[in-house]
Amino acid sequence: MIERKGDWLSARVGDEIMMMSPEHGKYIGMNEVGARIWELIETPSDIATVCATLVREFEVSPEDCEAEVGSFLAEMEKHGAVSVDRA
Repeated sequence: MIERKGDWLSARVGDEIMMMSPEHGKYIGMNEVGARIWELIETPSDIATVCATLVREFEVSPEDCEAEVGSFLAEMEKHGAVSVDRA
């Protein structure tokens, strides 16, 4: 399961999302796909559900989607923006 965590504030700017964490003093900018993932995990979700939606909405294979979403989530974990239970 993937869950948002921390005190991250976000705002949409065109197709992108800008985020900031007052707690961590960090800023993150996300492109259109990252922004969509952030929206999809507004409620806890799993990678398969997120990828199923992204494959329908973007031109990406299921395999590439899973790899890219995994990389994205790993980076977001480093920033303390999400927690991922891979069990």
